[in-house]
Amino acid sequence: MAHERCGAVQSRARSAQQRDGEALRSCRARRTRYRRGRDTGRIPPTRAIGDRRIRSSSHRRLRQRSQHTRRPAHGGPVVSSVASPESDLQAIFERRIRPVVFAHGPSAADPELILATGQFGVGPARAFGGLVDGREIAALGASDLRAFHPRYLELSRSRSAEASLILTESTSGWMRSALQYARTTRRSLLLDGTGSSSDVALATAGLFAKSGFTTTVAVVTAPKSESLLATVSGYLIDARAGRASPFTTVAEHDASLESVRALVQTLEAAPSVDRLKIIGRDGTTRFDAARTDASGFEGALATLERQNATPLPAPQAMRWLSELRATTDFALSSRQVAHPLAEVLIELHELGLREVLPNLALPKDSQARPLAEANLGRQLVALRQATPTDQRPERQPAPAISGPEIDRGISL
Repeated sequence: MAHERCGAVQSRARSAQQRDGEALRSCRARRTRYRRGRDTGRIPPTRAIGDRRIRSSSHRRLRQRSQHTRRPAHGGPVVSSVASPESDLQAIFERRIRPVVFAHGPSAADPELILATGQFGVGPARAFGGLVDGREIAALGASDLRAFHPRYLELSRSRSAEASLILTESTSGWMRSALQYARTTRRSLLLDGTGSSSDVALATAGLFAKSGFTTTVAVVTAPKSESLLATVSGYLIDARAGRASPFTTVAEHDASLESVRALVQTLEAAPSVDRLKIIGRDGTTRFDAARTDASGFEGALATLERQNATPLPAPQAMRWLSELRATTDFALSSRQVAHPLAEVLIELHELGLREVLPNLALPKDSQARPLAEANLGRQLVALRQATPTDQRPERQPAPAISGPEIDRGISL
């Protein structure tokens, strides 16, 4: 009888691990399909944004907990005031996370750490397939770990700071456990380090190098206009679905961009990892060098800056303008646009006028450019009018706009 009960418990544990693995693979597959669809233009931005009204479900309150609950003074949703004990978090890691993330065994050859990084919005996960190249290697990212929290659905639908803090603290603890487990058991690891400072990235690589790992830094880069639009578009898509997600301000995005530049500059001057790669917006490797090469990492920074300054090809530029228009329409549907969101959208419109449109290859007699300029100008005015008076961002000079009026679209 005891043997049968033990077998039943083991069977349920295996079933839970399989469900967790299937859920994580499904989540990654949906994210990859969306990113590929947006990159190739298969997902119309207007469809990605959806209707123009953030549904009331985005403001759904947390369910009342039977114990250890308190209501914030501002009348927000009820969130448990007691975070999961550290022992409980470690148990979740051992029981649910470790078997899924580290499904493969220890590396037969020398273990490898691949640190994929980039500014917010570039989506280093797009390059994971090419970096792994069929090898048995665990892929780890903080966004994947959030889904393992036992109250993830409840917390992800809350807009309270406390709910976000609970998820962040839990994810940080699981990330530390995963990194320690990978090092001590010599599991090769592909780590998503999006937004990490150069100091953190170098320290992480150094720690794994001391444990006998081969270390590679893979920088995924894209022009600021593209990555900044990706952050705000993803945020509003989550808002429409009733999910709370981190919002990236212009300052935070620019800081992450500068951190990537500082990392590449530091590695070029003093190589401290075994290999450095720079991957462009289209997934193509633009720079690949080993520390043992005669020239080291010379030319890496110039490659990075060249990729960041490369104009969007005409089809991608058209889709960028279309997605910006749809994103702005959705934000304006609430009639008032919060200052941080307005600041990002205004910055994007100015980037469109300053960088995207001037570099758009169009026939000499095409009316697309003046029409697009007029449309961007009107949306700029609408954004400034929709921003609360006491929160309006400082006006920035923009190119003069002229041309016929249009309601929507760009016609070649």
